[in-house]
Amino acid sequence: MKNSVSIFSFYEKKIISQRSILLFLNIFIISNIYPLNASETTNYGIIYNNKEEGTYLNLIPIEKKFPRSDIKFGDWVLGQYSGIKDTDFFLYDSILHTHPLRISSKDEIIMSHEYENINLGDAYDKLPSPLNIQIGYGRNISSSGTAIGVQSTLDIFNETTPHHGRNEFSAYYAYVRSNNRGKHPPGQHYWVSDFHLSTPYAPEASKSPELEVVYSGRIMNLSNGVSALSNSHMGSYAQSLVATPMLKNELSSAGVPLEARTYPITAMISLSGFSGDQSTYTGTLPSARPAADYALRIGGGGGSPYIPFDSRSNFTTGIGVYDWAKTGIDIDHRLPGATGPGLKNRYATELGGNMPLAGQPYSLILHDEHPDPSAPGKAGIQIGDTPHAWLLAATQLGSIQQTLEITLQSEDKPVMAVSAHGIGFFGRQPITPPKLHPNFDVSKKIDPQELAKAYNSLHDALVSIGLAQ
Repeated sequence: MKNSVSIFSFYEKKIISQRSILLFLNIFIISNIYPLNASETTNYGIIYNNKEEGTYLNLIPIEKKFPRSDIKFGDWVLGQYSGIKDTDFFLYDSILHTHPLRISSKDEIIMSHEYENINLGDAYDKLPSPLNIQIGYGRNISSSGTAIGVQSTLDIFNETTPHHGRNEFSAYYAYVRSNNRGKHPPGQHYWVSDFHLSTPYAPEASKSPELEVVYSGRIMNLSNGVSALSNSHMGSYAQSLVATPMLKNELSSAGVPLEARTYPITAMISLSGFSGDQSTYTGTLPSARPAADYALRIGGGGGSPYIPFDSRSNFTTGIGVYDWAKTGIDIDHRLPGATGPGLKNRYATELGGNMPLAGQPYSLILHDEHPDPSAPGKAGIQIGDTPHAWLLAATQLGSIQQTLEITLQSEDKPVMAVSAHGIGFFGRQPITPPKLHPNFDVSKKIDPQELAKAYNSLHDALVSIGLAQ
């Protein structure tokens, strides 16, 4: 049973021990934070004596229309206020008139911070943040184990389908929004997330860490069919980057005109950098070394403790480039002194079609991009730069036999055209060269008349292919 005694009845019992008097004075000061006026009503501070929990103080509002119970420490107020929306337990700064900490009636912890000062000294000088976690391991004794600064775990047990759509689950959600009701001078940096990793100084390879990863993600897909893109499945991705226009409510909330539009970003994924000492500021300096052995690696093991370093990966398609406006893949700007090729492939490279049915080990297979019986289909290679480039192309029109052409500057004027029927030069179509007269036999006595016929036949053939007039 609890025994509750108000501070006033406590005084009336005239307990005169020194300890009781000091306790009374402390409770009286805490319970009466604000000076009492004739029109004010104070909360009651109650001392509870409990055999199991000991003695504690409870501040109780006097009635429902006064729902506030708090304690003031100088300029800080700590207490409960259930009369304003979800503000239940709060920490209040009476100087700045802000609530750095609030706990709602639904156990939601809300931290906020308003920073109004101007710092023109150093743009990289750290500004205050609502939550700053600093953890040091091994300061006094060597540490061992898995160190986690912040851990967020969502255990999803049961789900239901709301009437307006599907559920979404996210253990971490970050949103950086530029409120356009304020001023934003050019040259700002916007980061949704920014991770930095500084490894131990280990110039000796034998003392280097076993694994270094700035961002590590692991996905365990137990749902069959989720990778099939359809109206029912949006896919499953280890990492997804999407650039889209803003919706109407997003524009209004950020103070942006509704007719505003978004613009292309520089790159969806940017891989850049170099290694070296502190004097290295560009990758073309003699002191510069590669930033990585692979700017982009697909397949193989490593990169995560969840897969052995010597394992082999398995992909249906290594790289898929399906939508572009200017260039699908652009390889340019080779470093000075570079010796490697821009594109290296140990196996057949296929461009624009299907592999031959024969399955021969061709190194390069070229196809027409859009075969059309009503228009010439062409597939070829350009050697050199315009306007003096040479073109090597195969042309096919409908069921007509394909022709191999070598042209300079313009594909309409082939220098040489070769088909299964013959050869043509300087814009003339390939024809079947006429054969020598069957009666012409150089092993026998030459008949001048037959010789004239053979000469005329060869001359006609050379004229037809553009080698004689």
